[in-house]
Amino acid sequence: MDYMTVREAAGKWGISERRVQKYCAQGRIEGSRKFGTAWGIPKTALKPSDPRKKEPAKDIQNKEKRKGLSYLMPLMNSAFHPGRCMEYIEKMPDPLQKEIAYAEYFYFSGQAERAFEKSEAMLTSSVMEIRLSASLIHAYASFIMGKIERARETLFRIREYLSSEETQSPDAKAAAGFIFSTASVLLHLPPKGDTVSFQRTALLLPPGLRLFFCLCTGTRAVSAGRIFEKCRDGRGSVHDEQ
Repeated sequence: MDYMTVREAAGKWGISERRVQKYCAQGRIEGSRKFGTAWGIPKTALKPSDPRKKEPAKDIQNKEKRKGLSYLMPLMNSAFHPGRCMEYIEKMPDPLQKEIAYAEYFYFSGQAERAFEKSEAMLTSSVMEIRLSASLIHAYASFIMGKIERARETLFRIREYLSSEETQSPDAKAAAGFIFSTASVLLHLPPKGDTVSFQRTALLLPPGLRLFFCLCTGTRAVSAGRIFEKCRDGRGSVHDEQ
């Protein structure tokens, strides 16, 4: 294989030698290797994209939806033929999605104890969306099993996520908002002043979760004596009855 030096690559790609060395050290240039203290770069190597350059807002938002929210209640956001849910879960290629999907399945099929055990093991997951999903399922299962205090503890834990540094990006806020709102409604536990923006949350959620979020938000609006409109496209509003 023919190699070029860092200087040659920098001249070819129009970037600094330091940037080329950084790309090599990060393993971002396929086929690059070190010869002593110098890097050798294949002459056919392509210039890596610069992560510092901003992408259009729409592209960033779409990537966040695909990556960031793909672990948020994945089974609820999936389509499969009736009676073939377990078959669908078993074919999921991502092991993390599969694990949380099993917990969802156990809860929605009336197996609260198994849902409780499965979700409890994921409450400390390093992936925020998995942790949030597990918290919601754990709270549901706790409520069904009569463990009301455990359900409340889980809800309070979810509430803390709303203001944590980990949930400052738009998709993370949407994930935490979805989980907190649905948990507080379905567990009949009032949010006590916590506010989740319906519009910002709904617009970032994938279709399946958006519908469920609308259902829960509508339920809260009706029970509070309010009118809920335009839920379908995520531009709804909740306002006092006139």
